[in-house]
Amino acid sequence: MNSNIVLIGFMGCGKSSIGRRLASRIGHSFMDSDELIIARAGGKSISDLFAEEGEERFRERETAELRELVGVQGIILATGGGAVLSQENRDLLRSIGTVVWLHADSETLFERATRSRKRPLLEVENPRGTFNALLESRIPVYEATAELKVHASGLSHEQTVEEIVRALEGSGKASFGPSGDSACSV
Repeated sequence: MNSNIVLIGFMGCGKSSIGRRLASRIGHSFMDSDELIIARAGGKSISDLFAEEGEERFRERETAELRELVGVQGIILATGGGAVLSQENRDLLRSIGTVVWLHADSETLFERATRSRKRPLLEVENPRGTFNALLESRIPVYEATAELKVHASGLSHEQTVEEIVRALEGSGKASFGPSGDSACSV
């Protein structure tokens, strides 16, 4: 029985912040694929890895980290926004746990994404144009990958966590007791 939950979505949707709260809520460990990559790369930032090695090598690192998580139990995994780009990664994500797509409207996502200087794909001359093109190209991939979609526009982190729990319970993927204990059927 696999009780893991994998959070996918575009930059700025809150995967890490919400994932930490969700893990606490249901008593799982929180993991972030970007943090795993940084740790294995000796602490180099995602921006530095992109600059020094390029996106293709970064994506190879991402796939390697996902392979390591297959079979691990009791986790909430927040992924990088582009983790869904390869078919291998999409298959790995599904084998790790129930895939939940956190989505928000483009204005919300852009505002949140640009708060951080840690977005190498937005370090370009026209960040809004790049952002819009990336979002548009990835939405169909997120839709095809996710088992559940949670729209988080206008919701607090806590409200989004509750929406995820309700979506999981409503889908029959999991039921959560008051203490956060889960009985999953994935």
